[in-house]
Amino acid sequence: PPIDGLQHVDYLTTETLFELDEQPERLAIVGAGPIGTEMAQAFARLGTEVVVLDMADRILSNDDAELAATLRETLADEGVKYVLGAQVEQVSQDDSTITITATADEPIAVEADALLLATGRTATVDGLNLDAAGIDYTRTGITVDDRCRTSQDHIYAVGDVTGRYQFTHMSNHMAKVAITNALLKVPSKIDADHVPWVTYTEPELAHVGAHASDLDDEGVSYETYHFPYDQLDRAITESKTTGQIKVHAKSLTGTILGASVLGERAGELITALTIAMCNGVTLRTLGNTIHPYPAYGEGVRRVADQWYVQKQSATVTKMLQTVFGYRGPVLEYGPDEIV
Repeated sequence: PPIDGLQHVDYLTTETLFELDEQPERLAIVGAGPIGTEMAQAFARLGTEVVVLDMADRILSNDDAELAATLRETLADEGVKYVLGAQVEQVSQDDSTITITATADEPIAVEADALLLATGRTATVDGLNLDAAGIDYTRTGITVDDRCRTSQDHIYAVGDVTGRYQFTHMSNHMAKVAITNALLKVPSKIDADHVPWVTYTEPELAHVGAHASDLDDEGVSYETYHFPYDQLDRAITESKTTGQIKVHAKSLTGTILGASVLGERAGELITALTIAMCNGVTLRTLGNTIHPYPAYGEGVRRVADQWYVQKQSATVTKMLQTVFGYRGPVLEYGPDEIV
C-alpha cells in the first residue's frame, strides 16, 4: 500500500511472518480482512499485544456484518485492540520500535515491535513476457474469461495469477475448468455463483452466495432464516455456543440464495450449504433429510426447519382441528422465533 516511509521499515507479510525468530511483544496489523483477523487472534493467544488498523469501519467487509461484529467482540474479549475507520498515513522505525501514524477522527500513533501488512496481495506477472505473447493483463493479474482462457484462446491461466480469486480451493476449481476445456475440449465454466470462503478464527466465519445487501440491491424477494449455536446440542456439550447459521432463501420454495455461518466447524457447515445451492436442494429437502445426532451438521437441518415453522398457518391448523377433532392450543411463531 502507498504508505509514507514504508520502504524504510522492516515490515512483515504472510511470506515472512512465519520466519520470525522471536515472538514480538507488540504487533501492529494493517488490514482487518481474513489474514489480519486470523493472525490477530493467533498472536493475541500467544500473549502478544495486538492492534489492528483498517480504513473500513468494520472487520471482514466481505462477510455478514452482524456475524463479523460478533467475531470482533470475541477477539476484543481476547485482548485484540482495533483502530477502525483510520487511514494509515506514515510509518517509521527507530531501532526496534515501529511507529504507525494514522488519521481517524483525530491523529493516532501506534507503537509496535513488529508490523504486519495484511492489505491483500497482487499477482506477480513480471518476467512472464506477456506482451510478447500478446496476453492481456492488468495490475491485478492476467485477464481470463469464465473458461480460464486468456486473450490468446490457446493459452489458459488459473489461480492467484489471474487476480480473480485468492483462495486455494478456487485455484483447484479453475485448474479443473482449464484442463477440461484445453485437453478434453468439453465446455466448462467457472462456478462464480457458489464460491465459499472461510476465515479460520475461533469461531470460524464462513459464507457462500449472496448477502442480504446484494439481494436488496437487486430487488430480490427473500426471507432470512437463522439458528443460533446456543440451541445446538453439540455446541452446548462442547461449550462452543458463540455464533449462528443464517440462510437467505425464497419464502415460497425454500431455494437457497446465500448463507453465512459463524461458529465451530463453520467451514464444514458452509460446505453442506454450498452443495445444496449448487444442486438446487431447497430448505424443504434439507429439513426432510435425516442428519446424525448430535453433530454440528444438524445445525443445517435446524435452520431449514425454521423455513417450515414460518410456513405454518394458524388458520389452516384451526381448520384441521375442526375436521379431525384435534384439541389443544394453536401455536403461532414470530419471524424471529427459533423452534
